[in-house]
Amino acid sequence: MSLNNDLSNLFATMAAILEIKGEPVFKAIAFTKVSRWLKDSTLDLADLVATGKLADVEGIGPSSRRIIEEFIRTGSSSDFQELSKGVPAGVIGMLDIPSLGPKTISLLWKSRNITSVDELKSAIEKGELAGLKGIGEKKIAAIKEGIELRAKAGGRVGLPAALAAALPILEELGALPNVVEAKIAGSLRRFRETIGDVDLLCAAKPGADPQSIGRAVAAFPQVQKVLAQGVTKTSIVTFDGLQVDLRIVPPANFGAALLYFTGSKEHGVRLRSRAIDQGMTLNEWGIYRTSEYDKSAKKTGEAPSVKPLASRTEADVYKVLGLPYIEPELREDRGEIDAAAAGKLPKLVELAEIRGDLHCHTTASDGANSILEMAQAAREKGYQFLAITDHSKSSVIANGLTAERLLAHVKAIHKAAEQVKGLTLLAGCEVDILADGHLDFEAEVLAELDWVVASPHVALRQDRPKATDRILRAIESRYVNVIGHPTGRMIDQREGLPLDFARIFRAAAGSGTALEINGSYPRFDLNDVAARSAAEAGVMIAVDTDAHSVGGLEQMMFGVEVARRAWLTSGQIVNCMTPARLTQFISRKR
Repeated sequence: MSLNNDLSNLFATMAAILEIKGEPVFKAIAFTKVSRWLKDSTLDLADLVATGKLADVEGIGPSSRRIIEEFIRTGSSSDFQELSKGVPAGVIGMLDIPSLGPKTISLLWKSRNITSVDELKSAIEKGELAGLKGIGEKKIAAIKEGIELRAKAGGRVGLPAALAAALPILEELGALPNVVEAKIAGSLRRFRETIGDVDLLCAAKPGADPQSIGRAVAAFPQVQKVLAQGVTKTSIVTFDGLQVDLRIVPPANFGAALLYFTGSKEHGVRLRSRAIDQGMTLNEWGIYRTSEYDKSAKKTGEAPSVKPLASRTEADVYKVLGLPYIEPELREDRGEIDAAAAGKLPKLVELAEIRGDLHCHTTASDGANSILEMAQAAREKGYQFLAITDHSKSSVIANGLTAERLLAHVKAIHKAAEQVKGLTLLAGCEVDILADGHLDFEAEVLAELDWVVASPHVALRQDRPKATDRILRAIESRYVNVIGHPTGRMIDQREGLPLDFARIFRAAAGSGTALEINGSYPRFDLNDVAARSAAEAGVMIAVDTDAHSVGGLEQMMFGVEVARRAWLTSGQIVNCMTPARLTQFISRKR
């Protein structure tokens, strides 16, 4: 994990401890803002500290700066140690349980003296939480499910963290003198939500000793432990605890190996079955006529002695199979091979086609940057529009806006818009969808906004009919443009609302309401499967970052990857519209 992530986790934990101890909420909000900024920032914090430039960073106050400087210097924080005094370590450890927040942890600790996950599990099994105010049967079931999710998620890493760990290793690998080409393979190349191990593939320079590449990788600074080292494979564990498997092949076989090790397993089985039907054999070395294939290669693990029909590139292999190139994100055996054979593969959306972000936050609620800073950052990315959508009043922990503050905020957004040329700046709000489906603001307040994101944040364990009716009610509002992170799920943390998607999709398509793919991990909500179904039902999709800082705008790439896994084209995505078309989209519903 990077230094930024370590510090982000430190500030997030400190914010949670403040809540556990019952400190004023504004302190926790301040630490949460810094945590989010650190998570999203691409700045080199060590360099900023070394050069004395950390003081120039907007949003990092003196106390937070002192904590960062001490952590970088010593690897620990005296502020954290002081704040943690009197709070058992096991209580802080309970923060890892999905759906168990600081306030509930505080209640369990102070009312039942529960100070660890094991004690909590035992208390649930013995029925000792019964009668505890604010913790009914549904809450107990949610906590139990959270403990199970925590155990289930063990060993898997979220996509952003896995990619952040893999890219530096890939760069160093590609720079080795005996390496011709290097790429990420496996589930990380397919942009799955979570990753077990990272797979890397490289082509060795002809005549080079492949073991020299493996030895070089084993000596990389990220390596904590070498698990295995052979002629063509090296497995290491990074200091982040992530396993990385490297396979080394000749350049002539690179495409076939990349196809094989990218997967998915199901996609590969379908391809090999297609090859067999055509009298061919497909493996990690290439595609061959079966009649000529040297079966001894299966025993020796070496390349077959016969020349393959194709192996240099993935596209060459697909072509021999009578198929066009299939993008890695589609390789999940969800109909992509039949679609490719029929010439019906979609032209997947690309990051470069995104013209703007329609869900972001500023210092007006729980963001780390000002309106102007967010707008300027969006313009620097080449965006044509940006919606500022700070939280509504019910999101107290997020410093949500009252109606009066919101209307003043709208004026501030319009004023900022005059200073950023070439960018359409929309005055919006992320409005809470309350448990009964009512919105956090009345219609007359919403009418003053250019763009409304309506999102569920609480009561996320409703049954299917109630949850569905709740979202439908929000969709019915003429002022709601998009339902933000519609289920409210968090990967490996909570399942989210069990929606009747068929009803949701019909209503959204009929009313001209978009549904969001939230590119902020661990949301990725809608997920790829639901987003594909929504688009097939005629629903427009908004791909947003939910950015809480300038750095958070970079999460768009993850939202786009979810969209690509959902088979989406630019024509199905609101963010790919021109500002003029976006205005028409908004006007049609109003």
